[in-house]
Order: sequence, then C-alpha cells, then structure tokens
Amino acid sequence: MNHRREPTLSELLDEPIVIAMMARDGFTREHILRLIERVRHDRRHAERSPLAA
Repeated sequence: MNHRREPTLSELLDEPIVIAMMARDGFTREHILRLIERVRHDRRHAERSPLAA
C-alpha cells in the first residue's frame, strides 16, 4: 500500500506552477500567508462570539 502524505502549505507555495499562477494574478507568498492568517483569526473570533450560530 502506498501511503502518500499531503503536501504542506509551504511546499505548495514553492511549486513553480503555483508561483507562476500567483505572479500572473498579482499575488505573492506573503499575500497568501497573510490571507490564511486573517481567516484563522476570524474563525477563532467567530467561534468565541456568542452570536455565532
């Protein structure tokens, strides 16, 4: 049986095709990392909010 692991975010962001697509769309690795951190922050905040349903 072949047990393949999922690539890490860092590995994905280092892929040449991903780098080319991000450049085409005007994004950098830092943009993506900031976006992910913001989503994580917002999710943590939403989970603690008494208004979260």
